[in-house]
Amino acid sequence: MSNKQAYIEAGMWPETGVKVSADVYYIYGGTPPEGKVLSADKKGNPVWTDVPKPTKEELIQAAEYERQRLLKLADATMLDWRTELMLGEISDANRVKLSAWMTYKNEVKSADVTTDPEHVNWPAPPEA
Repeated sequence: MSNKQAYIEAGMWPETGVKVSADVYYIYGGTPPEGKVLSADKKGNPVWTDVPKPTKEELIQAAEYERQRLLKLADATMLDWRTELMLGEISDANRVKLSAWMTYKNEVKSADVTTDPEHVNWPAPPEA
């Protein structure tokens, strides 16, 4: 099966297209330069254009992913201390650390990711 046939069967062969030379394919067929994405000019020829800026919704989603990452880190850090607390075996030093990390976790939860999602004011984690 030809490459064209495989693309047609996958529903990915374009209705309109522009034939390009091997030289043009060599330039645009590989990995784009940093910060660029493959696009087409008005005539359908390949060109590198700037990577589009993320939408506000995409930035908010990225900030939410970061929030979840920070919360998981906090939970992993506090796991042993929580167990020690439940067993009544936590030291005073670890109780202070647990309290500091709980405060941190609450600050992460309350961080505003919608007003300016590119510049979220994440709290600094306490010492482990």
